[in-house]
Amino acid sequence: MIERDLYEQYRLNNSQFIKYRNFQAFYENGSLYVIVPIPEIEREELLELKQISDYLQFQKEDRIAHFVPTVTQELIGYINGESIALFKLPNINHRRRLFGDGEDLARLHQLGRYYPYPPQIATRLGLWKTMWENRLDQLEEWWGQRIQGLPENRFEKLFFETFPYYLGVSENAIQYVADCMWEDARKEAQIGTICYVKYKPQTDSDRVIFPTDLIFDHPTRDLAEWIRSKYVTGADMQEISSFLNQYERIMPLSTVSCRLLFGRLLFPLSYFEAVEGYYSTSTEKRKMKYEKQFFRVLDQAEDYERFLGTFSKNFGGVSSRNLQIPEIEWLQGIKG
Repeated sequence: MIERDLYEQYRLNNSQFIKYRNFQAFYENGSLYVIVPIPEIEREELLELKQISDYLQFQKEDRIAHFVPTVTQELIGYINGESIALFKLPNINHRRRLFGDGEDLARLHQLGRYYPYPPQIATRLGLWKTMWENRLDQLEEWWGQRIQGLPENRFEKLFFETFPYYLGVSENAIQYVADCMWEDARKEAQIGTICYVKYKPQTDSDRVIFPTDLIFDHPTRDLAEWIRSKYVTGADMQEISSFLNQYERIMPLSTVSCRLLFGRLLFPLSYFEAVEGYYSTSTEKRKMKYEKQFFRVLDQAEDYERFLGTFSKNFGGVSSRNLQIPEIEWLQGIKG
């Protein structure tokens, strides 16, 4: 039982649980503790994330949740046989928000730029091309298996029909990033910072950062994720430009960064996540969630092409200079 495991490993004794960001949580002596499953994080990576979170706390970043070690001083505990990390939350839930998303993110990246111990495992820096190629190979394998027979449902039918298009877009993005890295004489693409695994627009009510939310990567990872998530909810160009202008007041974007940002937006990450999630989950409820995401990606495909086709023109005003993003021929023929 969960209560027994918590007591044996952490000497915490509480039987009243609540939900916090879809995680199990409980109060003990006025503090909120959150149980975060970590099935895919090994001990060495968790140690690197602990170092990153310690550094941010030392730099007065007060949104970071604190690791709670077990009684044997391990970072990994086990609840019902599954590996977890236990975090104690800082008291910031009612803190007035001082900055917008762009400035908030830039301040985190500025701190992370000076992190003295670049991780060896908890990093994606310089690995985009390889990781994208591996994910593309996996989707192509699934697609090849599906075309051997009749599709079982609408999802599989549309996956069968749309994958060749997204294969081409993915190859375009991979080559685009590879060219950027090749032309990057000053190796700017290799300058990393502390990023989010999956950044999204922040809410005023609760902005706690779990160490397991973090990864070491190029800062444009987070910029692209913010823009992508805002695009899905219908944000206009003015809102996106305002975000980038906020960010650049602290962390100006170089030409290389602008190109990496565009390359990451070009890669059809939402399509990959929907298909990977659908074929990896074992529950119907989660399958339906990924189906919904998949259909939304397809519904927005033409609009997103137009968005990418006009990206350089729309954001040319950032920092009052041209972003110098190389044009992709097939996108330029799309009318806005």
